Amino acid sequence: MSLPAPPRLQHSRLTAIAAAALGLILILQLRRYAGINHDSVLYLGQALVRRWPEIYGNDLVFVHGGGQSQYTLFPRLVAQALAWTDPATLFMWGALAAHLLFAAAGWFCLTALLPRGQRYWAWLGVLSLPTMYGMVRMFGYSEQFFTPRPLAEGLCLLGIGMLARQRWFLAAACMALAALFHPLQAIASALIVWPWAVMQDRRWLHAAWFGIPLLGLAVGGVPPFAGLLQAADENWLYILRDNTPQLFLTRWTTDDFRFLLMDVLVLAYSWHALRGAFGAWCVAGLAGLGLGLGSTLLLVDGLHLILPAGLQLWRVHWLAHWLAMAAIAALLHRDMQAKNGSRALLLAFAVSLAWGQGGWLWLAPALLYPALPRIMAERPPRVERLVGWMSAAGILLLFASYAYSEFVMFRMAHYRLDLYAIDRRLLVFAPLALGLPLLGVRLWERLATGGRTLLFVLVLCPLVMVSAVRWDLRSPEVLAFERATFRTDIFGVRIPEDAQVLWGYETLTGPWLVLQRASFFSPHQLSGQVFNRDMAMDGRRRLNRLYPLLEDDRFCKDRARAAEERARCHIGDAAMQQACAAGADERPDYIVLPYEQPQRAAGAWTIMDPVTHDAQVTWRLYRCTDVMADLQLGKGIVR
Repeated sequence: MSLPAPPRLQHSRLTAIAAAALGLILILQLRRYAGINHDSVLYLGQALVRRWPEIYGNDLVFVHGGGQSQYTLFPRLVAQALAWTDPATLFMWGALAAHLLFAAAGWFCLTALLPRGQRYWAWLGVLSLPTMYGMVRMFGYSEQFFTPRPLAEGLCLLGIGMLARQRWFLAAACMALAALFHPLQAIASALIVWPWAVMQDRRWLHAAWFGIPLLGLAVGGVPPFAGLLQAADENWLYILRDNTPQLFLTRWTTDDFRFLLMDVLVLAYSWHALRGAFGAWCVAGLAGLGLGLGSTLLLVDGLHLILPAGLQLWRVHWLAHWLAMAAIAALLHRDMQAKNGSRALLLAFAVSLAWGQGGWLWLAPALLYPALPRIMAERPPRVERLVGWMSAAGILLLFASYAYSEFVMFRMAHYRLDLYAIDRRLLVFAPLALGLPLLGVRLWERLATGGRTLLFVLVLCPLVMVSAVRWDLRSPEVLAFERATFRTDIFGVRIPEDAQVLWGYETLTGPWLVLQRASFFSPHQLSGQVFNRDMAMDGRRRLNRLYPLLEDDRFCKDRARAAEERARCHIGDAAMQQACAAGADERPDYIVLPYEQPQRAAGAWTIMDPVTHDAQVTWRLYRCTDVMADLQLGKGIVR
């Protein structure tokens, strides 16, 4: 018979469980699952082509070599897992597992870098504050879908935690495993790890000698190292600049550099203010940013070299941004422990402006923050309190503006949470996302054991359950697609295995997941064109063939036009003829459109709204040979 735990141990266990529960709530609320979309579709395709090469082998992504898939273990593992479960289930629970790994690895890392108390605030910061880095419209650490990136990022954080504990072999193993999942994220992390290692022991500078054999391989023309000395030709470079602007710093927007500068300032100040182990990593983060961004500017924007463009060394920003988010929360903890709420509010106001629509106004409070103690030393306390009240008022005004814009979108979605999750959209407002958990932490610290038990049972447990229910954010259409996995007969006709299907413009899950067929074209297919010139050229040819169709599609979906007019709209005859006409280059065999065309449809699939039970969208399948025959017979003949 085991003895009951002492009251102090029971109390610490409850606190640890509550701390983990709060982190889980943040993950479930802020990393809601939106389905197999974005880059997760591409990794699904890479797994599918390994299982059914006879079907997917002639897809645009794979007919020219498959881009970066040859450098990652992830598609092979997914292909094996698909023998045991369906893609929708695998990608959903895989995404959650990746989030939990990333969060656990972050905690392991921060426990070695920051003191007790401060480390927990920092952990909440990296979970709740904006994750966006690089070209911020596209990228964020611990992304909301299932790809090898969050797995590699979590392994890199484990490696950094091992390094901070001087466990060099385990650190190397973690970084090597991260490289097997996503070499680009691991190489980006190494750009920060190396300066940190040099600060520990200058002999690590000798690692730079490894560049000599790499140059030798490049001179010898050994792929992919030959790309170190080969520049992209004019045509390829034009396509890369047009379709993948994130590769070129000169194509980044003002907002991208605003986010970057905020991280640089936070890391620079934290190096001075937090010091110790964490301060050393802040310095390494700044050095790594200099290496990664400087190399990109010189080798990619300047010299247009192929391999540096593919390595995407600007991705070093992911780890620097993660450190900056931890630093912001750690600074807030320092200010609150010093009972300097005004200074904490000023920092919160600065970062809210930086991530909002305030342009470069954030620089004023950001530069005032480190100087505030010296400025206020010779002034009465009411002046400092005024700074705090003004910062709080600024945050409230920013939130009011943000909430109004979100409510407008919610109203356009007919006040339906399944179409527009306004609760999640409001929670991503940075001061609210971090402020609510920190308020809960402060309340927990003030309560006695009985009050903490009530708070855990009556608040935290229900929040975990509600967050778990709300985590699945898939829209009705996404759910319909994923529930129709490998329904090759969804349109009521048999589609040949070697057929290429154009499904709208954006959709890859339609042909790949539903019809189990190759996709003729989608812009998502071109994400790997930096690794393969033939893919880029072929993609541009296909885009040129489809350009009139895509323009008509954009015209029909323009919400500035009346709903009745949009309901009657369809793709023009000339656009259909150009898309389907036989020629020297590839053409689609089938086209799936949400329009009732003058030409005959081979079949139709209606997706019903689960709430109203009305038809949400009807997709129609058009066989290109039928389209051309109808056009020749006069059903919309082009003159």
